Amino acid sequence: MTLLVDVGNSAIKWAQLTADGQLNDPMRQLHRGVGNVAARLVEHWRSKVAPGASVIACNVAGAELAAAVEKAARALALEPVLWLLAQPRFHSLGPGAFSLINGYRDPLQLGADRWHCMLGACASSEPPMVVVNAGTATTVDCVDRDDANSGDTRAGRFVGGFIAPGVRLMLESLSRETAGLPHATGGASRFPDNTDAAIVSGVLDAQAGLVNQVWSRFAARLAAAPRLIVTGGNAAALLDRLSIEPAAIEHNLVVRGLALRARFSLIA
Repeated sequence: MTLLVDVGNSAIKWAQLTADGQLNDPMRQLHRGVGNVAARLVEHWRSKVAPGASVIACNVAGAELAAAVEKAARALALEPVLWLLAQPRFHSLGPGAFSLINGYRDPLQLGADRWHCMLGACASSEPPMVVVNAGTATTVDCVDRDDANSGDTRAGRFVGGFIAPGVRLMLESLSRETAGLPHATGGASRFPDNTDAAIVSGVLDAQAGLVNQVWSRFAARLAAAPRLIVTGGNAAALLDRLSIEPAAIEHNLVVRGLALRARFSLIA
């Protein structure tokens, strides 16, 4: 068994990869908050993860949470945590094999969550695509077909992407930086008639506007409609404000990308 861990800004998510390459469901997660993160992870993992299991992880939430994951792994006699970063390129093997080239100027500067999210999306869909991760931050990344492998529909190239504050950060900034606006908790509306709905609807439409702008720009470059794939905690609320086709919600893409890295290690 291999324990796969996605250390995000709002939550730590994990799943186990079996010896035959299957992800154990359901996905588990620990929301950050009050309490000892390492102790809480030990409590969650103690009866589920066998001593000596390997641990493969990515982290965008800083050194403190990374240390908590490592402390929990040591307490349970797991192997030292292998922290994965982005790569210049990835190749998978076997049925459904695909490749993805990292088009960032410095491939290692790309966030590990964004890279593994794109890997998870490419495992189930062919490029071109726009991959949206609607979490603490909202990221919008464009994956084209790789021109150097034009005969291979499963060969992709990440050509660029965008980072913006996510829904929660936008809501919190309005309540913190204005005198008259509350921390909105209501639902979105097509034509809001109260302040809570006006705030939530405005934030979600701002997020949708970013996705629409990027998707339309990429579609114009391609002269075709790229697939839209949305993941993250705000995926459903965001997709409800969009009218892009084809579009789909795919859950847990970062962990699914980590699973691919655990199965395949070909790096060019």
